[in-house]
Amino acid sequence: MDAKVKVKPELKVIKEEEIPHLLVPGEMGAVLELTVTDKDGKVTDHKIMRSKSFVRQFLELLWIQAFQIPEVAPYSLKDTGNVARNICESALTFASDGAAGIVTHGIILGTGSTAPTINDYVLVTPIAHGVAAGQLQYSAVIFGAPASDATTSQFTITRDFANASGGAITVNEIALYVKAYKYNVTYFFMIIRDVIGGGIAVPDGQTLTINYRLQAAI
Repeated sequence: MDAKVKVKPELKVIKEEEIPHLLVPGEMGAVLELTVTDKDGKVTDHKIMRSKSFVRQFLELLWIQAFQIPEVAPYSLKDTGNVARNICESALTFASDGAAGIVTHGIILGTGSTAPTINDYVLVTPIAHGVAAGQLQYSAVIFGAPASDATTSQFTITRDFANASGGAITVNEIALYVKAYKYNVTYFFMIIRDVIGGGIAVPDGQTLTINYRLQAAI
């Protein structure tokens, strides 16, 4: 197989001059970057856009953390299995460090094209990890250290998806799944779901790299 995935997470540092600027002053949000490369590392497709679709679980988890909701009075929100889960504050909440092959948390892809809504809790049609038809190989999630310039501060979450399925796969939806906890039990929640107009095709033998760059602009 020509397409391969990274197994070990790592921390990368982005140069100040490479920070994209798509947010207006006063905004907090994310920039979404999609890059397809062939087996030689040549870029065959590239898109960069604003991420538009934080969903309600993002604010609910942030509120739980900020308010330090205790175990004795948890807050209920819907996980990726469409089950209401009681969640309390935890130092591990928002963890998105999915290892290679893990599809419960980290950047997750799908083929669904239904427009996002604030109440979305899971991808419409998730793409499984593997090398069978319609599957992509999920690498370990890696992180870019915080970086800033005169107007924008950011950090990056990155994941590679290698196609060894034998045919092209079109990715239409992209999400970020994270962990949250109650009584040391782990649950998974979607906090972002973006739908890509027209999708992005990943030919057999090529790799799609997704960057979510969470930013604050002044």
